[in-house]
Amino acid sequence: MKYLSFFFGTVFLIAFGVSGCANLPTSVVQDALANLVAQQHSIGPSQGKAALGSILNHAREKMPVGDFSTLNNALPALDTYLKEATDVKAVTGPIVDQAGLESAFAKVGLGPKMVPRITKTMSDFVGNSGGEAARSFFASLMK
Repeated sequence: MKYLSFFFGTVFLIAFGVSGCANLPTSVVQDALANLVAQQHSIGPSQGKAALGSILNHAREKMPVGDFSTLNNALPALDTYLKEATDVKAVTGPIVDQAGLESAFAKVGLGPKMVPRITKTMSDFVGNSGGEAARSFFASLMK
């Protein structure tokens, strides 16, 4: 539970301005991770958001409902990513395993090799602001 609290606090800080982002428009803060994913992996913004939404859907299946609600409240972009994944039909139900995640990625034109790459980018994004404990916690959700 200690790690969950640390993780959610970290996500909150990421969302609301660890690096002076608190004064930026909400859309800039919300899209920071999606933009990073799109740039690092040479994919479109919609693909990036759908990939993130797919990963978050998978994480949601592994987390207690209350913990995911806390994460949802702390990271405003979370709903945007989940919605994008649903809107483009990458996610049509719960993603419970790696095969489901690969299938969701395939629906937006991303191969199975992109799953660990984008997951690592997301994990690093969390870890860069919250340290190794936050990165490890997020990585453990994806196993």
